[in-house]
Amino acid sequence: MRKNAGWVFLLGMFMLSCVFWGFESQTAFAAPAKVYKWKYVQWRIAAELGMAGYKDLFEKRLPAMSNGRLQIKMYWAGDLVKSAEALDAVKTGMVEIIGMPSIYFKGAIPEASIEYGLPFGIRTPDEMYNFLYGATMPGLFGGWKGADFMRKVYAKHGVHYLVGGIDCWPAAYMFTKPINSIADIKGKKVRAAGNMITWIEKLGGQGVYIPGEEAYTALQTGALDGITWGSAMGMYTMKFHEVCKYFLYPPLMPVNHGTILVNKKVWDSLTDDLKQMLEFGFIKAGLDMTNNQNFTGEQWALNVMQKKHGVKINTLTGEDLKRAHQVAYQIWDEEAKKSPSCAELVQKIKDFMRTMGHMD
Repeated sequence: MRKNAGWVFLLGMFMLSCVFWGFESQTAFAAPAKVYKWKYVQWRIAAELGMAGYKDLFEKRLPAMSNGRLQIKMYWAGDLVKSAEALDAVKTGMVEIIGMPSIYFKGAIPEASIEYGLPFGIRTPDEMYNFLYGATMPGLFGGWKGADFMRKVYAKHGVHYLVGGIDCWPAAYMFTKPINSIADIKGKKVRAAGNMITWIEKLGGQGVYIPGEEAYTALQTGALDGITWGSAMGMYTMKFHEVCKYFLYPPLMPVNHGTILVNKKVWDSLTDDLKQMLEFGFIKAGLDMTNNQNFTGEQWALNVMQKKHGVKINTLTGEDLKRAHQVAYQIWDEEAKKSPSCAELVQKIKDFMRTMGHMD
């Protein structure tokens, strides 16, 4: 009996040692988790206080959430590649991820100009978010899924559309002389870009694109009569209120927004949990930028420019506002003609605007 008990004991010890040996072997030979080290190109500059949300995302949140597996270094505008070359940089894999206003891509991706924002289009960041991501609420509204549509568009160009509609800002004009009616725009030379130039020119003005750093002097010397640089917050930080004393309201572009694109191959290489961390992290940082700088800052800057710097708000109303909308909607129809998917996207936006009561 003792002899059998001895054999049982030895057998148990042998089996237990096998278990521990197997565990130690698996631990010793298990492949370490892959660490992704990415470069992110941003169109903004370090001086913008709202960028704190993005710094926190890359320096703290993503490393902590991913246990160090996702490490992204942010480069400011022009530090690594020029903003105009960012799309090619992410397509080729020179950088893994970019955040840019999609208007920069309109030459290669015509739908990007529409996605960026249409004149007198979607009115608030909340509405833009709903248009891109909102679920259908039976018997109520929703379900446009603009982000899914844009993912199909961008996938054709070798990039993944991660998020949009979360880093939002309005875009308006400031002038050196009062705009008492829509007719006063005729003959004015205005620094703008994209559809904002088109709108000015349809009203008899002259759209001029020059770098922002040259605009102040051009306004000061009379070479320019007006400017757009985002809206009140952006133009205040550029000190345009010192030479432009008239702010035109309402903003022509109620909501413009940045777009985050990821190289398709590196996106596909991520695990599902890292994909979710990246998407949710950017949504949090973008919402911080929208609410802490761009829209709260918009009201703050308007208040400061009026009370401390003598800026006056010229507001389009009545027939002037109606004419402003008519010209904007002409631009919508022109954008829709650029491709079948442009037409589909414009129609989606029209459906949304009608549902919200912004269009007849």
